[in-house]
Amino acid sequence: MRFSFVVSAGLGYRIPDLFETEASFEEFRSALKLLKRHGFSGLEVNLATTEEKTLARIAKIIQGEGLQLVAVGTGLLYLKRRYSFTDRNAARRRRAIASVSRLIAFASQHDAVVIIGLIRGGTSVSSSSGLLSRALVECDRIASEHGVRLALEAINRYETARLNTAAEVASIIRDDKLRSTGMLLDSFHMNIEEASIEGTIREFHEMISHFHIADSNRLAPGRGHLDVEGQLRLLKELGYRGWASAEILPKPDNASAVVDTASFLRKRGFLSQP
Repeated sequence: MRFSFVVSAGLGYRIPDLFETEASFEEFRSALKLLKRHGFSGLEVNLATTEEKTLARIAKIIQGEGLQLVAVGTGLLYLKRRYSFTDRNAARRRRAIASVSRLIAFASQHDAVVIIGLIRGGTSVSSSSGLLSRALVECDRIASEHGVRLALEAINRYETARLNTAAEVASIIRDDKLRSTGMLLDSFHMNIEEASIEGTIREFHEMISHFHIADSNRLAPGRGHLDVEGQLRLLKELGYRGWASAEILPKPDNASAVVDTASFLRKRGFLSQP
């Protein structure tokens, strides 16, 4: 199992205007230097842009800093662009799928997974299951053509109205016969929705494409009451060979969040000394 850190305009290493200003590109480069200095070998980036020149520039910076892009998040397409698979407006639904398609093509160049989270829609998604299924089937087909793995995330009920639990995610993957789609499990969301985090990991470990770590308060591991160490040891025991990304609140600040997470992982033998 390998470890990465989220860089986005929201959670993780937070750069509010990420990829919208020249200064944000320089801060992105600085963030990657910090991650590498503290032992992270990969990063996950959440993107609200699909513009080819911008994606190429992002890739060049990542390559230049010697890190691996392991996951591409799509949630900002919903939060910033308001694109979703379940929008009542057909044109906006098509834009959502087209945007994810471009990010799948981008991810294919880096052996990265593409995360399907809030792009599916927020609290209105429960009444749009047919639209959601059709979009997931289409994205799964596109991912298959590009040799990319999708990670459909189980997100808690306060952020979206459907696919809150691992069992619900597993059900739609099976029912819709999604061949290139696995599951993203997240410590924070599981703490809200699952009766047993460890039991959920055991039951669905063969479907996990990506994993997010955060403590109960969404801070760095060790700053809440979850047994994140136990979760990681269980994943390792079960043979998980993918990436675990820290998707946490940047408190008290970005650097502290990175340092605290790296320290937690290193003291427990998960992260090598840089």
